Amino acid sequence: MPRPQKANKGQVVKNPPTGFPAFIDKQRPRVLTSDIWTFLKHTVASELPRQKQMQAAAFLEQAAEFFEAAKGPRLSCCPVLYYYSFLNLAKTFLILKKVNMPTAPKHGISVPKGVIQRLRVEGQSVHFPKCAQNHSELFPELVSSFGGTIRKATNLKIISLLKQIPGVHRTFCQVTNQSPSFLPIKKFVLLRHQDKFCARMILDKKDKDVELTIVQIRQRQAFRRVFHQVSAGDKTEIWFETECVPGIRRGVYTAIKVLAAQINGLGIYSILTNNGWKYYLSNTSVGKNLPQLASIFAIMFYLSSITRYRPYDFDKIFSGKFAWLISEFLQTQPIQYAYGVAAKIAGVDVVRPFAVI
Repeated sequence: MPRPQKANKGQVVKNPPTGFPAFIDKQRPRVLTSDIWTFLKHTVASELPRQKQMQAAAFLEQAAEFFEAAKGPRLSCCPVLYYYSFLNLAKTFLILKKVNMPTAPKHGISVPKGVIQRLRVEGQSVHFPKCAQNHSELFPELVSSFGGTIRKATNLKIISLLKQIPGVHRTFCQVTNQSPSFLPIKKFVLLRHQDKFCARMILDKKDKDVELTIVQIRQRQAFRRVFHQVSAGDKTEIWFETECVPGIRRGVYTAIKVLAAQINGLGIYSILTNNGWKYYLSNTSVGKNLPQLASIFAIMFYLSSITRYRPYDFDKIFSGKFAWLISEFLQTQPIQYAYGVAAKIAGVDVVRPFAVI
């Protein structure tokens, strides 16, 4: 391994975008809200013309009602309620993104024929087409709006999708006896030297997941194009920096967005915690993965299909080795999806206030 370069001596940028690098589409402060649905209603009322506002508000109202209803029934009923919440929130999101969908778009995702009959999680998959010219296939439009690409009709295994979600990855590794796939990032720091900017990624050297993933991630060609290792100012940390990009006066924010795009191109994954968003890099190629929120949507669609079409078989999922993993997914990912979509809509990070217990 080449010797680390000297770290950039630039000054830390004052008042950087708090959602860097994932949520900085708009130049405004982060959003703190304990009621994600009321915030989204406010956004719909503020940003859409009257006709579109009424349409989006109706979808959003259903999303909120399905979400709240999912908290009440027994576990086997939750997936179908959460899925319809996700679906309606997705429609709201696409309207706000000005995607011109038909009045009744297709789901754009299905379970391949015969899959549900062989109810083993390892063999289960979902199918989805590429985007339709008339935007009638909702799931591919959602993937595209989240920053992903579907070049052709695709089948993806549920187990592969579960592997792509950092919020349940610890459980995934224990259940499947696999090594970690996510590199936890301690923090990002933006630096300025004269009229140039760079980003520093700081890792915790003592973190076991860093030790298990860093070698493979550092070998990826895409990673090496964006980051180079520099000498850390703290012996307990590992530092990587981007190359500097110019930014003068009004170009400062543009420079920061360029750096964010470079880092996001590597595949940034996130978990909303009590301290804000925690970021990760995956050791798998971005081209092989769906965007994180799309993976959550697809898994919930699959679980809802079991609930709708073979409810008498749903308990089989909770009788095998994947019971704990599926339970963790249902307990943790709905709120992650809701806040994640809200952050995509807001263009900044949306977090829960510290006062919320």
